[in-house]
Amino acid sequence: MASVTESLTTPDRLLAGAERVVVREGVRALTVRRIADEAGVNSALVRYHFGDTDGLLGELALRNAARLGDARKTLLATLQPGDFGGAVDALVVPLWARAAMNPQFRAIVVLDEVFSRSGTDLNARIWAVMADGVTQVQAAFEACLPGVCPRDLAWRIRFVTAAALDIPPRGLPDGRENARATYGEESEAERLARFRDFAMDALWMDKSHGSRP
Repeated sequence: MASVTESLTTPDRLLAGAERVVVREGVRALTVRRIADEAGVNSALVRYHFGDTDGLLGELALRNAARLGDARKTLLATLQPGDFGGAVDALVVPLWARAAMNPQFRAIVVLDEVFSRSGTDLNARIWAVMADGVTQVQAAFEACLPGVCPRDLAWRIRFVTAAALDIPPRGLPDGRENARATYGEESEAERLARFRDFAMDALWMDKSHGSRP
C-alpha cells in the first residue's frame, strides 16, 4: 500500500516537503536540493513545477492562508451581531486550522515563519487572502464593546494572534515533545479551550463593559 506521501502528486510532494522544512528549520533552510531531498524527487522538478524556491514558497503560503481564511469565513457566516463568544471563536478557532500539506502542523505556524522571512510582495499576497476576515473580526468585537478604542482593540487582537503561535516545533518532527513539557498530556481540544478562555479575558478590555460573558 502506498504511503500518504507517495500518493500525492509531485507538486504536492514538493509542497509537503517544503512545509516540513519551513516548520522545522525555517524559510532560510529552503533550497532546491533540500526541498527535493525532503520530497524524495529529482531537484529539477522544483524548477519544472514552480520555477524556483520563491515560486514554491508563494504557493505554500497562499494554501495555508486559504486554510485559515476559509475557516474564519465559515465562522463569520453564522456570527450573530453582539455575540462576543462567537467573535472570539471567529478569531481563535482558525488559528488552530491544520497546515495545508502536513496536518500535524498548524497553518498559522507556517504563515508566521513565511511572513517573517519573506519579501513585501509575498507578504502582501498573504495579507490579501486574510484581510477581509480580520476586518470583519474587528468589526464584530467593536459591536460587542461599544465605545472601545479601535486601535487598542486591534493591538489586543494582534496580541492574541501572536500568543496562538505557541511553542515552535522547529527542530522536531512535529513539536509534540516541546508541547508535552509545557502542557502535559492535554489534548489539542483541551489546549484550544484554555486558549479560548485566555482570549476572552484579553479581549473583553475593561470593567466599563460589565462582566465578561
